[in-house]
Amino acid sequence: MNYVFCGAYKALLFALYIKNLGEEITIVTYSKDVTKYCANENIKCISFPFLKLSIKSIYKLFTLKKTLDEVIEKMNVGKEDNYFLTGKVLAYESIYIAKELAKKGNKIYYKNVMRELNIFKPSGLKSIFIKGMIFKFFMKFALDLDIMYYESNEDPRLGFDEETLKKYNIIDYKPDKKTEEMILEAVKNTKSSCKGADNLIIDQGPIENLVELNSIKRIYERIFNLHIDFALKKHPLPAEENDEITISYYNIFKHCKELESYVPVELFCNNIKKNAISLFSASLITASQFEHLKAISLLELINWKHNSYKQEFKNRLIEESNNKILFPASFEELKEILLNS
Repeated sequence: MNYVFCGAYKALLFALYIKNLGEEITIVTYSKDVTKYCANENIKCISFPFLKLSIKSIYKLFTLKKTLDEVIEKMNVGKEDNYFLTGKVLAYESIYIAKELAKKGNKIYYKNVMRELNIFKPSGLKSIFIKGMIFKFFMKFALDLDIMYYESNEDPRLGFDEETLKKYNIIDYKPDKKTEEMILEAVKNTKSSCKGADNLIIDQGPIENLVELNSIKRIYERIFNLHIDFALKKHPLPAEENDEITISYYNIFKHCKELESYVPVELFCNNIKKNAISLFSASLITASQFEHLKAISLLELINWKHNSYKQEFKNRLIEESNNKILFPASFEELKEILLNS
């Protein structure tokens, strides 16, 4: 049995790649959407409740430890079984499980399927640095984990480093394929009864920390005025984020057909006929590899709070798609692509 920790859809697609090799898999997750997908597809799954941590609720680490110990007991990993870590950022639940299994002599593999981030280097005694030190102390005290921080366009993110992998004898999983090749293979080989449409909008939520929200609304309003068939794959958002801003944002998509929210967006690519459209979602990378689809990024048509963010996302999309993603520089250029598909 291969146990794969899936905190996000990219990890789930990696697990489906393992499954399509003829291997048995069990998903371990705190995601309600991943749990629902596994139930619908008859995939073994061990789920547990997500605990959102902050300075004010850091005491929840002790509750988390108890929960994770119960998960390990449910897993009942045998000597011939494998456990997969699928990322090193926001992965303290996964690395805790790996640490405890490693102590028992189980075989642990590491395959990072997420975006690589740089190590965060704080300057001065800023509040974010103080908070980081508090979290590091309590992570060590409650979970016996040595954590660090990685840079992010939002706040720095908790993670672990290569030294942790060495400490617990975690093995690099090195198949003769790049991550995106494995994801693409998993998507093409996974049968799906998902709905179809001519055009797919891959939502990223109201990311007002990166771009001006009104500019997102304006571009989508102009797109919808073209009276073309669109389906929306909504970004999975925690319940606590359903605030006024989020509700107002999603109101612009009220006339779109909404696809199943719990299904990884990449699995819709086989059922979309013409275009996959998003601001800058990494899912465009997979969509761009389907010959019948045009993958379109709108990042040049919205207003960014920092131009460096835009360039960072654009460079990644170009590099990892082998320059197959389209970046229209004007609405007229976008209109021509959509109407002539």
